[in-house]
Amino acid sequence: MKLVRQAHEFEYRDGQGIDRMGQADVWASSEGDHAVLVLKNVDGGPGGDQRLTLLENAHRALYMLASSLLPFLVPSARLDVWVLRPGEEKPRALVLP
Repeated sequence: MKLVRQAHEFEYRDGQGIDRMGQADVWASSEGDHAVLVLKNVDGGPGGDQRLTLLENAHRALYMLASSLLPFLVPSARLDVWVLRPGEEKPRALVLP
């Protein structure tokens, strides 16, 4: 895997209609048939059910990236999506289905 794009800043609209900024790293295999998208800063801030908010915002961010950035970087790759969970000492990720 090689890093194709690091800390790519993008804007997405969260479930409450607020425009937010997120970051994404895109990794791709040398053959271009497999890619990993790592979403960062899509937690939506404090309050409410943080895991639910994180998952909802991650899906919204993925939808935005799938219609703008990803078709150009990894057009025909099988995509795995990881979402970095904020506020933990060790980095941990959720994997979107």
